[in-house]
Amino acid sequence: MAQTQLFDPFAPTPVVESEKENLLDEMKTMWEPTSRLSLSTLMIAILGMLVISGILMPKIYLRNTIYYESRDVTRLEHQYAILKQEKELLKAKVEAIRYKNQVEDTLF
Repeated sequence: MAQTQLFDPFAPTPVVESEKENLLDEMKTMWEPTSRLSLSTLMIAILGMLVISGILMPKIYLRNTIYYESRDVTRLEHQYAILKQEKELLKAKVEAIRYKNQVEDTLF
């Protein structure tokens, strides 16, 4: 009766020297860079970045300028509203003093 051997994944398998060299060559090709960045590609990328930043920088500057100017305008509008209220209060006080001087002083 012939006994069949089961497959043992941990059993050492004999490796031929040429297979070792083939595997080593494949590993070397995998580790080596496949292509290098050419100078023209680098220049195109740099030029693209400059164009994009040339378009975006003025936009960012204008947005910041508008934001800070609007903050100043809002602050000035708030101060204007406060001064208008204060003016109305002062007018009322002046009217009260004028009434006191003209009407009440003539009664005594």
